[in-house]
Amino acid sequence: MRARRERKSSSMAINMTPMIDVVFLLIVFFMLVSAFASAENVPLHLPEPQRSQARQVELADRLVINCIPADPADPSAGVHYRLGPNRRQPLSEISNAMDAARQATPDLHVVIRADRRLPWADVREIMKLVADHGIANMNIVAHVGSAEDDR
Repeated sequence: MRARRERKSSSMAINMTPMIDVVFLLIVFFMLVSAFASAENVPLHLPEPQRSQARQVELADRLVINCIPADPADPSAGVHYRLGPNRRQPLSEISNAMDAARQATPDLHVVIRADRRLPWADVREIMKLVADHGIANMNIVAHVGSAEDDR
């Protein structure tokens, strides 16, 4: 009877090292991706359409143009245009970059992010430049949410 009671207990061990390695790699990957994605977004006060049918679109081949007031206190003082997070650029440089991007990617998408405080003429100017380059895929970014989000 004693032989039955003295069984060897078998224990199973799980090696956690590979799982920890994978988790750390995923954390590093997502930290890097979020840093690159947020670099394109310059802080702007986007307009809020009342009856928007907008939806989030992921574009692989896109050119992001940010339109920012030169003086945030006085939006009628002028506008600064930027390609993504880059420094302020004149329209001639943006036009040259559009030409190069259009040649590299025939199905180029242009995303225009304009501050809501800007006069319509400043936004229309960059839209006309996009149309002059024959780019048919142009999106205008607007904030879809409540007014309390900006406060």
